[in-house]
Amino acid sequence: MTNTTQFTPEHYEKNIHRTIPHYSSFQKEIIDLIRTTKPDCEAWLDTGCGTGSLIELANETFQDCNFYLNDPSEEMLSYARTRLGKHEAERFKFTNYTTADLPLYEVTKCDVVTAIQSHHYLNREERANTTAKCYEMLKSGGIFIAFENTAPATERGIEIVLDRLRRFQLECGKESVAVEENLKRYNTVYFPITIAEHIEMLKETGFTTCELFWTSYMQAGFYAIK
Repeated sequence: MTNTTQFTPEHYEKNIHRTIPHYSSFQKEIIDLIRTTKPDCEAWLDTGCGTGSLIELANETFQDCNFYLNDPSEEMLSYARTRLGKHEAERFKFTNYTTADLPLYEVTKCDVVTAIQSHHYLNREERANTTAKCYEMLKSGGIFIAFENTAPATERGIEIVLDRLRRFQLECGKESVAVEENLKRYNTVYFPITIAEHIEMLKETGFTTCELFWTSYMQAGFYAIK
């Protein structure tokens, strides 16, 4: 299963901050975490890199790092290439695969692997396989960071978080029809699991340190160390 969004990169850039609360915080939190855990990182793979905004920000802090940007959408990759074109070209490599299909020979073993708002489009078996691939791509001691939509533990909890998201998106100026279409994606286009299930999956993958380090509304950030 893949992200079936119809957004162009330009539309995605314009609307993501009106759809996901505190989206800009994701990237800031990731950069801060890597400054603590891998300040001298030399290789970073961003799976589902989208428009390249995370790596553009990371490049400002980790100026000796080589970045691998992977995305199954060639349109997104093209946008990311253009976005990063003003920087040193030799430090960026772009690949066009699903994460599970990314060949090991395309990417060196990495200090950091990130997956931002991408794995929740997978079913449980695909999610486990893709997480295992991220584990495989890491050096020993490397860190995997994921931000995903998560599932509340109760039906009432689901109702509450969707109501909060509805209000947030409306107050950000989205049309009501677009808001309702977005909310219908829950468990039909993306398939969230609970925070506890995330942690358990990371442990089963083989990671030695598995932590929740950020959460708001439906979104949560996790890190795991190999």
